[in-house]
Formats: sequence, C-alpha cells, structure tokens
Amino acid sequence: MTKHAYSYAVLQYRHDVWVGEALNAGVLLLSEGARFLKLKARTGQGRLANAYPDLNHGALRDAVKALERRFDKIAAASGLLMPSGSAIDIGRKVLIPDDSSLSWGMTGSGVADDPEAALEKVYARFVGRYDKAAGREVRTDEMVFESVRRKLEIAELHDRLQPHVVRSKFAAIEFEHAIQNGVWHVIQPLSFDSADEERMMDKAAKWAGRLQGIAECEGKVRPYFVTGKPSIQSLMPRYRKMVEFLRASPLQPVVMDEAHAGDLVAAVAENIT
Repeated sequence: MTKHAYSYAVLQYRHDVWVGEALNAGVLLLSEGARFLKLKARTGQGRLANAYPDLNHGALRDAVKALERRFDKIAAASGLLMPSGSAIDIGRKVLIPDDSSLSWGMTGSGVADDPEAALEKVYARFVGRYDKAAGREVRTDEMVFESVRRKLEIAELHDRLQPHVVRSKFAAIEFEHAIQNGVWHVIQPLSFDSADEERMMDKAAKWAGRLQGIAECEGKVRPYFVTGKPSIQSLMPRYRKMVEFLRASPLQPVVMDEAHAGDLVAAVAENIT
C-alpha cells in the first residue's frame, strides 16, 4: 500500500492559564497526500476530570466539538486539494495562540499507509494511555448537580433556574444555577471526588474565599452547596472536614451531600415560597 507523510499537533487543556500547567486533550493529524485532516480529542472525562474535579465539562465539550466541526468542514471543503503545510499550521489558523484554555503543544511527523490508524496510534500515545492509567472515572461538578436537577424538576423549580453574577465592591462571582425571589438563591455543586487531600482543600478554600469576597451581599444572596463525596474511602475524613469548613464560610451557606439532594431542594423551596 502507498505510504503518505503526515504531521500532527497535540491539543492541550490548561485549567489555569496563569499557572501554565497543561494536560494533553487531543491530536490533530494532517496527511496532505492522503487528503486526510482530523481532530480526535477528549471532552472532559478520564485524566482531565481526575485532575480537575471542578472542570466545566459542558463548556469543554462544546469547545472541543466546535473545533472538530471546523476541521471536518475544512477537510470536506478542500476535497482533492488538502491545505498545504503542517498540522500545527492548520491548527493555529483555527485555534490561534492566546490565553484560552485550549492550545497547541507538541508536534511531530511520520509516515503511514492508513492516516486514520496513525491518528489512533498517536492519540493513544499522547492522550489515551493516561486516561487508562487514571484507573477510574472521576465525577465532576456537573455530574453532582444531576441529583439536584432531578429533584428541582419534581418540585417544578428547575425551569426557574438562571445564571446570575453576584457583585460586590471586591468581587463578581458567577453562579450557573440561581433562583430569584426577593433574594438570589444560588446553588453550587462541588465534587470532592479528588485524588488527594490537597486538591480537596484547595477547592473548599477557593469557594470559601469567593463567599468572603461577596460577604457584604448578606441579605441579598443565599448560597447552597451540594457536595459529592470522594470515591476513595481513605479521603472521607477530609471530605467531612471540608463540608464543615464550607458551613463556617461567610453568608451561612446551606451545605448538603448530594445524597440529601431532596432536603436541599426542600430548603430552597421553603425559602422562595
């Protein structure tokens, strides 16, 4: 079979662009001779979710899918005249270097008679093997919220949810799930399905700090935290401490485990009726 040269660029995800840490999330492969261009990428599961339990899975999924559609469209429109250059050249025309969470990392090249198989091989090398090494699927904030969503639908409150930004002279904190009834009732899911105690502490401290930043809004906002416990049993003592830590935060937030989602929704309903 005829072999064709190909080039690739690794797509990376940066959870905090200022820290600079990046994890491989996908691979873009271009083979001009084989008229092949395709992006294969993760959308927030596996290693990414393991590293960042507060990952906005929906936002990342939408961003990755949008990129995949762009490259598919370029490939379809090019027909027999695939864009010249390397994968990184094409990639940077679609995803320009900036301070966004997605960026291009390592590049490389090779020769293969089947570019699709080559993409799978390169992807497995840079992305897939780390997901397998993670050994488990970590639950995200979005997954934790599903237990609350179902209860809100039963209580006929889900349709009243809307995003809301709580502003003070010190901070502006955005909540995706909020209901207004005199005051703003904001619901924030927090997954503590982490790999270590330090990440759990960092997450709890971050949200306690955010509440401190809007503490002057007392009487105007009522926070509710629904928490998801870690799947690693040895982390349960730390989890219980983080729950108590959050309860001691400013604005006297209601903090309940997702197992008690019904009680949390009942508390919300009681305060808005």
